[in-house]
Amino acid sequence: MGLPGALGSLPLAPIAPEYGELMRLQYAAGLAHFGEVLVGDGETLSVLDGLFLCVGNRRHHLGAARLRALADANPSRGPLLRLLADIQTRDASALRRVLLHQLIGLLQESGARRKASGLDPAEAALLELAVGALPVLDARRRKAAESLGGLWQQRRLRAAARALDALGPAVVRADPALSHLASRLGRRLGRCDRSLAAARAAQDTEPARTHYLDALRVAADDDTATRGLIMLERPRRPEDAPLTARLSGDRVLLAWPVPDGRSWRAVRLTRGTDRPAVVPVTAPAPGARGTAVDHGARRGTLVRYAVFPLLDGVPDGPPLVSAPLLVAPDAEDLAVTDAPARLTARWTLPPGTARATVLLHAAEGPEPGGKVLARHDAGAHEDTYTFTGLRPGSYLVRVVCHHSSPEGREVESAGARAAGVVHAWPEAVTALTVEPDPEGAVRFAGAGADGAEVRLVTWSDPAGAPPEGTGLPTDALPAALPWAAYGTAHPVAPPSAFSGLVVAVAVRGERAVVGPAVRVDIPAPVTGLRGLREHDGQVRLVFDWPSDAGSVEVEWEQAGARDRSRVSRSRYLREGLRLPIGPAAVRIGVRAASRHERPAGPPPQDSAAAAPAVEAAGAADPTAGATDPIVVVRRAPAVLDLPGDVVVSFRLVTRRRGLARRATAEAVEVTVTGAGAGAGLPGSSPDPDGAGTPDTASHSGLPDPSDVPGLPDLVLVGRAGDAATARPRHPEDGDVLVRLTGAELAASPRTVRELPAGPLRPPYALRAFLAGRHAGSVRLEEPALSTLVVR
Repeated sequence: MGLPGALGSLPLAPIAPEYGELMRLQYAAGLAHFGEVLVGDGETLSVLDGLFLCVGNRRHHLGAARLRALADANPSRGPLLRLLADIQTRDASALRRVLLHQLIGLLQESGARRKASGLDPAEAALLELAVGALPVLDARRRKAAESLGGLWQQRRLRAAARALDALGPAVVRADPALSHLASRLGRRLGRCDRSLAAARAAQDTEPARTHYLDALRVAADDDTATRGLIMLERPRRPEDAPLTARLSGDRVLLAWPVPDGRSWRAVRLTRGTDRPAVVPVTAPAPGARGTAVDHGARRGTLVRYAVFPLLDGVPDGPPLVSAPLLVAPDAEDLAVTDAPARLTARWTLPPGTARATVLLHAAEGPEPGGKVLARHDAGAHEDTYTFTGLRPGSYLVRVVCHHSSPEGREVESAGARAAGVVHAWPEAVTALTVEPDPEGAVRFAGAGADGAEVRLVTWSDPAGAPPEGTGLPTDALPAALPWAAYGTAHPVAPPSAFSGLVVAVAVRGERAVVGPAVRVDIPAPVTGLRGLREHDGQVRLVFDWPSDAGSVEVEWEQAGARDRSRVSRSRYLREGLRLPIGPAAVRIGVRAASRHERPAGPPPQDSAAAAPAVEAAGAADPTAGATDPIVVVRRAPAVLDLPGDVVVSFRLVTRRRGLARRATAEAVEVTVTGAGAGAGLPGSSPDPDGAGTPDTASHSGLPDPSDVPGLPDLVLVGRAGDAATARPRHPEDGDVLVRLTGAELAASPRTVRELPAGPLRPPYALRAFLAGRHAGSVRLEEPALSTLVVR
């Protein structure tokens, strides 16, 4: 026969049901044809009378067993090789046909022709010459040729007939296998047509059903038989439909009862079209309902669905049919909230919706031709509408979407529905006033809200606070300000700083109405105020800086005159706070200044005024805008009564003894001087020789100790040791030799107390300390350190 005769007729279609899966694996492996995976170095393929692997002069048939052995030896190409083995097992000639079809396609590509790599050189040259006489398939006809194997296996004979028509008579005649397939297809379609004719001629439902099923068993994709069965099995009433179909956005969800072990095919029938569309079916779990999701239904169309039970992939019984469904998705997430005399509807339109109509009905719902209480035409981007002027009662809100059909007609959806109730809401607060108290507190009062509870709240984000008149559920309100009270006679004040928008809300049960608001600024109180006198007549003030305050205002009164100063936080931290007070007694007040408060001018010089030295008042911020006034509450100041500059001094009273005339300390003399402490007070006169005796003068002329500000205790401590190291460092650092209480010091401007004998032996050092809560208000003057060392 020679090579031309041995090559025989060439295939123009693979006619293999597995061809789609084969091409997927082949492309994933990067192969031009699957023969490339079968040959190694020094090996070629022969396709004359089968599929052989040639090594030198020896030929090895590539049967299913050899292909599986290659798959085990090459795991990366295992799935492809096992699929080739399955094709070879099903049909021994199928692999040769598929390989020739692929090689012919490569040689027919436009431009430079590709060599059939891996093929025996002589056979490759002969194949290239033979291809020139074959019809060239374009992409559309090649796709039709490669789909025939799967269509035939699935008994989709109508689709197979359309594929053969796309190939054309010349291609079918050029391939004997195609001619044989076309002949078998014609005989089977003739049988199908006779069953369809019998079904149309049947007078009763049962014979018609039987003939339609016979037609589908021959051609599973016959549109006429499918439509005929759907029409026969359509439910009389929608609620009787065994197959449920419902819209979910642009999807249609199908569900039906499934006996265990059955598989199903779902189709969609669209009014105005002749061909049903197949819908993918999800394999149901045992005991579960069958489900399918259709993403292909077009908006504005009327569809009906059917599911067919299958046996070996072929319809084996009458279908379950759904009620007709208009593909017009409704608005989603429809919610209705009520407010005083109004209902607000919010919704989400499906993408691509042209417009929507919002309808308000009475509580019993819309009846055909019934009265609509109110309506609103909403645009495509509108998602909220409020019906106003409503009386308390029950209502129903419907949102109807308008869609465009494929023919350009406007189609309305059934309408999403949500019930709403207009409740009796509390009367709103009509006015809110804030009155600062002279003591640094505030009173909240107002008008309206008869019979309702009034809560004072503040939103964390003032810009997000709802406007006045807004109705809210009570649980949507912020927590009430714990320190604020509405309509009480007693003023209130927060424990720390407060600055914010205070809103009065009327509350009744589960509903609240937002009322007017006032911006209030209350600085934090000043705590821990202490005053320490310094040697140059100044007083250093120490206190805990109030939180969130930028500055503090200090005011002091002395001898009937008042003065005022403001100090910033940065200056206080950097330099401290000192006042030029002098030695006289003074009353000092310190309070935090509001950031919205204009600095006060000098205080009035009225020594006869009965008002306290430091005022605590409040007023609206004069610098604030007229549309948003700020009520600034001036805190009551922290007040410090600082007594006059009292100085406690002491010296040792010594006596010389012995032949060496060594001075020995026998007593300590303590003198109190300063404002109100020593002027005109009787006492012992100083001893010009330096040796004094205890004062025994009468105290009848001294002022009452209560007239002299409290004095600290004086403690004289002695410590033995070297003079450089023995000096006591604190009142407990040594032996206490003398302790004079504040009352004893206040009783006389000069007090002499004898030192006890025996506790210490020279050398030792003495030191005096002031102790008690008034120690910081009194200065201690010590004598020369050399006089405090006893040797």
